[in-house]
Amino acid sequence: MASFPRLFEPGRIGRLEVRNRIISAPMERNYCNRDGSVTQRYIDYLEARARGGVGLFFTEASYVDPRGKGRAFQLGVHDDAMIPGLTRLVQAVHRHEAKIGLELNYGGRVVAPEVSGLQPWAPSAVPCKMSGGAMPHVLSVEEMQDILRKFGEAARRSREAGCDIIEIHGAHGYLLGQFLSPVTNQRTDAYGGPLANRMRFLMEVIREVKRQVGDDFPLAVRVSADEYVDGGIVLPDTLEVAKAMEASGVHLIDISGGNYESAFMIVQPMEIPLGCHVPLAAQVRSVVKIPVSVAGRINDPTFAEQVLADGHADFVSMARALHADPEFPNKARQGRLEDICYCMACNQGCIDVLSQQIPIFCTINTATGRERDFAIRPAARPKRILVIGGGPAGMEAARVAALRGHRVTLVERAAELGGQIRYAMRPTHKGEFGQIVRYLSHQIKTAGVEIRLKEEANLALVQAEKPDVVVVATGARPFIPPIPGVEQPHVATLFDVYDGRIDIRGRVCLFGANLAGVELAEYLAQRDADVILVDPGKAMAADAGLRAKWLLLERVEQHPRIDVRLNTALEEIGADGVLLQSDGKAEWVRPVAHVVLAAGGEAENRLLDVLKREWPGELYAIGDCVYPRRLNEATYEGALVGHRV
Repeated sequence: MASFPRLFEPGRIGRLEVRNRIISAPMERNYCNRDGSVTQRYIDYLEARARGGVGLFFTEASYVDPRGKGRAFQLGVHDDAMIPGLTRLVQAVHRHEAKIGLELNYGGRVVAPEVSGLQPWAPSAVPCKMSGGAMPHVLSVEEMQDILRKFGEAARRSREAGCDIIEIHGAHGYLLGQFLSPVTNQRTDAYGGPLANRMRFLMEVIREVKRQVGDDFPLAVRVSADEYVDGGIVLPDTLEVAKAMEASGVHLIDISGGNYESAFMIVQPMEIPLGCHVPLAAQVRSVVKIPVSVAGRINDPTFAEQVLADGHADFVSMARALHADPEFPNKARQGRLEDICYCMACNQGCIDVLSQQIPIFCTINTATGRERDFAIRPAARPKRILVIGGGPAGMEAARVAALRGHRVTLVERAAELGGQIRYAMRPTHKGEFGQIVRYLSHQIKTAGVEIRLKEEANLALVQAEKPDVVVVATGARPFIPPIPGVEQPHVATLFDVYDGRIDIRGRVCLFGANLAGVELAEYLAQRDADVILVDPGKAMAADAGLRAKWLLLERVEQHPRIDVRLNTALEEIGADGVLLQSDGKAEWVRPVAHVVLAAGGEAENRLLDVLKREWPGELYAIGDCVYPRRLNEATYEGALVGHRV
């Protein structure tokens, strides 16, 4: 059994005792009402993670003033009317012996007027293109004093609601971080210029909060130790700020990184290594005596234990890891590592949807944010259920149905489970997609699902099995566009490449610059192919979330073996070349040894159509066999059917 003595050692932050070293890091969820008040959904979410063994929660960035509100359904602490809801939230966490604190925030220049209804206020007239580019109003000293007062009042409300600690958000390019950063603070008064001036407002906020709640009330401050932008905050600045915060009576320094212009370092995609901010935290810890916590791709208990054992931090902060599995701490403590639903850093259901102003969810854990609706309830009548297809949709349907007491058989024609995830995890830096296959495979086996591989499902099989319910999850097949010459033997699909059915060498024309196509271009180029990436559209990876493509596009655009041709049609495929058309001009490009199609998929619904005609029983279709979409939609539909049958 795995042992994690440091991870589950009690910790202390000022006067506050915490049962272990796991902090649920602040993470915006959009689970509140539009006025910022707490909902039952929010309570259920946090309570599930308190029950799961977390030591300390910090809520999401909670706005202290409506002008500083960044999300439509963000948690608010701007009015005394919020206190009753916050109290219920605190009580839910306390029922399970966990501790909780509010993170106080003011958005500043990153606030979009269409969300707040107000012009953003900021230290200087530096707009944020990543949040819409609204020109901010430059704060006067009098207006700063008003914000200062609101931070203090929010702290007082937090204490009245029963919170155990308060965190001030000085990271990620929000208002206090904007004052700290030379990029966003261009003031010439006492709050701008040298670092001592740029940190002045943060220190005033700390003093005001402490005045409202008392010197001994536990206080944390979150900072971006490095903004990862030219001219921004760097580690030497942060070391000085850390020492000043310790001297001011702060009890915990919470280390993160990045701002909106380097958002891939705030919520990292899977190509960013685990513990990306740990070296920064270790340096901060070396200059202060108060505890230091660190976030940033800490999603594995063994890694977390090592961070603590090496003395790099006193606490580890996790957001998406606990989002994906609320029982992460309990499972780690019990040595049940195979049962942990590990975050894949896919970002599909969390940060990618946050900007859409909708509640976030989780691709790999369908119950996240739906704890009440998707609780496992025994079936009224156990049924025989046949699931056809062993991709994520089929496995999730089988898992939920089996846990509810149904007798489930899963049939998959391939030699292994996973469906198209077997291809999604092949590109560079995408191996963590395999986590969902590992997790769901283990879960359906332990739930007692009968798994039959290398078996082609058809009408005769369904009739022979005599199930009560059939769930079709046969996925998608590659779309073959009607291009003259497409039937030739040197034309392959993305599936052919990743399955190793074709040896790609020489010059390749890759048709399709969606996310899968762009990733394949990099994959081929790294294997010494010269790639002409062709697409009639205007942008690469238009179907991807911002963080999924941010670093990818930079690498592809700079790769010497990738020639990107957008606004370009593939008109014809010849024996040794391709006819391309752009801006009304046609050109034969030769030589071309291979043509690879990455033009998306089409529903693999042939069996579904047969069953609709010939099988009269209860029938469901889920995932890409309905029409091709994203992974999160496949797992959600699988869970929905599993709960419904």
